[in-house]
Amino acid sequence: MKHLIRSVKYFIYIAIIFCIIVAIIYYLSDHSNTNSPLDLFKEGSWWKMLLFFVAFSAVYPLVGYQKKELYHNGNLKDYRQQILELFENARYQLVDEGNDYFKFRLKNRVTAVLTKMSEDEITIDFSENPAIISGLRKDVLRFARGIDYILSVEKEQ
Repeated sequence: MKHLIRSVKYFIYIAIIFCIIVAIIYYLSDHSNTNSPLDLFKEGSWWKMLLFFVAFSAVYPLVGYQKKELYHNGNLKDYRQQILELFENARYQLVDEGNDYFKFRLKNRVTAVLTKMSEDEITIDFSENPAIISGLRKDVLRFARGIDYILSVEKEQ
């Protein structure tokens, strides 16, 4: 179900951006021989573009979201303060915490909606070893590296 919701969000997002770009091109160009922005496209090309948007929207959530394993000794809850600082420096805030998980979201909701379509949640589940961090691929990789660094600094001390 989550994949379907993400796919619909991406489809709407892509469609809006595409319409804005077409409108800009139409109104900045000489359009004396065209009646509408639709006339900029060859007959029958709309179906191909629609098919491309649907395909992209269906595939992107599969590659854009990731779960990554974090190997650690002990409990990540012991590193709570350092992990909170890591996320706070990236403008994320702790929104939910349990005995074996942390959930973070962007502090600025406008940024979350415009750049990540409200799919900005990063979850760290440390109920087992390895712990699992999940969310947007780019953010998961960035925070996993940060947590690995925190754990390696603690090992050296």
